[in-house]
Amino acid sequence: MFKLRQIAALAIVAGCVTASAASAADAWPANVVGTWSGLSNQSPIVLTVSTQTAGGKCQSISGTIYDVNGGFTGDMAGYYCPSSGAVEFLRYPTGSSVAFQVYSASLSQSHPPKHDGGIMMAGTFGQYSQAYGPLGQYSFSLFH
Repeated sequence: MFKLRQIAALAIVAGCVTASAASAADAWPANVVGTWSGLSNQSPIVLTVSTQTAGGKCQSISGTIYDVNGGFTGDMAGYYCPSSGAVEFLRYPTGSSVAFQVYSASLSQSHPPKHDGGIMMAGTFGQYSQAYGPLGQYSFSLFH
């Protein structure tokens, strides 16, 4: 009788762990390709993720970032991890291989409440070149 209770308890725990892992895997979008709009250090930007590789725990992404107030577009390259919602990317001036900003963010769940207006990407970025603004760490948030 005692062993039966232990086995039943273990089966319940294993089922809960399996169910939570399955639901966690479905919590974030499979990809981030598309247009994201929002604010970066209180300035409007548009992030366009044009490519995302397939397979692997984390996948390469690339695209552009448009500074709405400044009127210029730069390139971006980084990665997205669908299993955790983690996103990181570098921002480059167009045609350059030297990054001037590094973005680190998390995505909201793939099924937000109806009033949220979509999936959110939010985090911080570090400014590493005074030629593009004051050095430091700043916040950003984008919606898709």
